[in-house]
Amino acid sequence: MKKKRDKTPIFAVFISVFFLIISIPRIKALSISLRQLNYYREEIEKLKKENRILEEKIKKLKEDPFYAEKILRENYGFIKEGEQIIKIEEK
Repeated sequence: MKKKRDKTPIFAVFISVFFLIISIPRIKALSISLRQLNYYREEIEKLKKENRILEEKIKKLKEDPFYAEKILRENYGFIKEGEQIIKIEEK
């Protein structure tokens, strides 16, 4: 007499493999999305830090006339009346 084989384990494996194959593109898309999310979170933190630095500079420019003068002289070549700029070129 032949025994009937229980096909439940084979069917379960087939269904599992089927869903795994179908899920691969979604898993890849999720992985890409998570990487982008991390990138943008890091970018946001960098920009927040840069904003804090710029806000400090703005505050100094508004409150400290010596700092404003320093920035104007160093970055924009401003001079006081009667001063002369001497540039030394290195060879």
